[in-house]
Amino acid sequence: MKRRILNPRLAALVASVRHGEMIFIADAGSGTCAQALHPLHPDVEYIDLEAVTGSPSFQDIVATLVSVGEFEGAVVSDCMEEQNPSDYAFIAGLLGEEHVRSVPYIPDFYKLRDRCRAVVQTGDCGAHAQAILVAGYCTDEIPMDWLWHGIDGARDRAASYDSVSRGA
Repeated sequence: MKRRILNPRLAALVASVRHGEMIFIADAGSGTCAQALHPLHPDVEYIDLEAVTGSPSFQDIVATLVSVGEFEGAVVSDCMEEQNPSDYAFIAGLLGEEHVRSVPYIPDFYKLRDRCRAVVQTGDCGAHAQAILVAGYCTDEIPMDWLWHGIDGARDRAASYDSVSRGA
């Protein structure tokens, strides 16, 4: 049977996500409320898929999204490969290790979460069972600076750096 997304909000998100946009796949422990250690930015859509402890799993959701959508890579925390080698190997096998990048967990991973279109909360209780999927096609890799700041933000930062380096 062909995989398809039954949750209407998740299906709409995957159908509308465009090149360079990101979706954060969160484990069950990811806090998102205003009182969380790093509250979720109000512009980021929140889709809670948790049913029971462990379900759906990180691997269930990532496999489904990658099979029905266009994703060129992922960003994971720098802790994932060591603390959750099975999920790291899974995502690296699915997308190709060269398309999986890591960033420092605190605070960088959560700051990058705030640039995502949505957070999809799973029921997975594994350590660091979370990743940011980057939409697009396996073409030239999108520079991390663009993911962090958008193209205009990266361009502004580069122009600012150039003027400082020239002594302007």
